[in-house]
Amino acid sequence: VAAAEPIPERRSLLAAALPFTQALLAQVGRTLARAQAALAWPEGYSPPSPPPPPSPWAPLSDADLRLYLGPGGRLLRPHDLRLHVFHGGVEPGLRKVVWRYLLNVFPAGLSGQERLAHLRYKAAEYRALKAALAAQAAPAELLLVGAAVHKDVVRTDRGHPYFGGPEEGHPHLAALQALLTTFALGHPRLSYCQGMSDVAAPLLAVLDDEAQAFLCFC
Repeated sequence: VAAAEPIPERRSLLAAALPFTQALLAQVGRTLARAQAALAWPEGYSPPSPPPPPSPWAPLSDADLRLYLGPGGRLLRPHDLRLHVFHGGVEPGLRKVVWRYLLNVFPAGLSGQERLAHLRYKAAEYRALKAALAAQAAPAELLLVGAAVHKDVVRTDRGHPYFGGPEEGHPHLAALQALLTTFALGHPRLSYCQGMSDVAAPLLAVLDDEAQAFLCFC
């Protein structure tokens, strides 16, 4: 933009550039006019109307979930279940059940009773893993990882009722700290990265179970 009173050198540069700018703008105008003429619809022709948007899917309900289950509660149509959730989401009260399907906690083909047994087995496996990793880690590593995790845990979703209240002795903050520390010690090349707590916190708040939240987070 030219100044109100340009210096002589700037005035001479602007004057030199003016013819080129005018020619360029004129050429752009001619190009746009040709493009508009080429794209004009023939007389009496109206373009087809766009197809209507697909009907929205309702959030997955308990009745919907039963449609994807077969005898014994086995999940028969995992792809269709995922497609339904992708388009419509899940009713809040059903997330605790459905998220375990979506995050591959269960091997394929398990019945309802087998899924419960699998959860009990994996919970015991998690407790053993947590204790073993804490015992094997060097004190310096345990202190370093614990401090990095704690820094995020104490400020993650503290406005949510599940994580609200005093920090001292808070069971849900302790569970979040434990599962993230266990994950970091079990994956030393990745360890803990800032923001992992934001992924683990909603899993823990919905599942309300440290071991299951750890499985889903993994």
